[in-house]
Amino acid sequence: MNLRITTIGAGMLLGLSCLSGCTDDPFEDIESNERAITGFSLDKGQIGVADIVRTPETGTVTVYVVRGTDLTNVVPRIETSYKAHVSPASGEAVDFSTGNRTKMYSVTSESGQTREWTVQVKDYQSDMDGTWKVTNMQFQYFIGEGESWGWNGTKNVANNIADATKENDNTLAFTTTGVTDDGKITGTYTHSPGPDGAFADFNYKGTDYNYKFRRLPKNQGTFVRDFAANTITFSPGGQAAGQTKTITIEFNADKSTLKLPFNVQPYDIDWGGDGNKQELGGAKTTWYMLQKEK
Repeated sequence: MNLRITTIGAGMLLGLSCLSGCTDDPFEDIESNERAITGFSLDKGQIGVADIVRTPETGTVTVYVVRGTDLTNVVPRIETSYKAHVSPASGEAVDFSTGNRTKMYSVTSESGQTREWTVQVKDYQSDMDGTWKVTNMQFQYFIGEGESWGWNGTKNVANNIADATKENDNTLAFTTTGVTDDGKITGTYTHSPGPDGAFADFNYKGTDYNYKFRRLPKNQGTFVRDFAANTITFSPGGQAAGQTKTITIEFNADKSTLKLPFNVQPYDIDWGGDGNKQELGGAKTTWYMLQKEK
């Protein structure tokens, strides 16, 4: 009995193997009419993936690049429909610097049908580029966290440290300058004092809290913005790499306000100090609120 089942099983496997190996390609004798661009990327300066739109009669591709990218000699890598070919060909150098930064590409299907594609290169408009004015600086604190007697709250930093008001007229300017191989935006920033010409000194009754609240670097530096993680990393100019700070950024719906929150650990409450000092020591997060200037 067992021998018979094994023999039948072996025969079935042999038959299935034959069917699998002998089946013809069902599309072997069918010519494809597809004539689409399915992917388009430049060899330099591109930000994000190309925006590809196809209708029954036309097709458009929009590619965004860092402002200032040299477009006189770029080499696109182009992906097309199954068995279609494109002209100019993928890997062929082209000049996108003239003609409204637009070129026409022809994609011909296997069956010989052709569709014209309009490819245009545009400067990337960053939602961060430009100047932002600091409107407020706040912090959240926890006293006796997890204890029945504990309390917490959110306050303006200036309520506890009067000198913090000097931050409320500062400006922060961003300029995108490039893009990394893995799609992160790079650029420069300038954190400037406002009309009062001064940055805050975060001291309270003889205790220096700059280690907690001076988290937004002063003056100039560079940044890297990671879209996948929704973070920005500040690297202050003229300082060691260890001074970099990475935070999650938060926009409002219309991108007119920006929140920059910083973790301000360690948690070091001075139990012998007054209420303001305890709150400052119990601060866990501080953040800047910024308004985009027109």
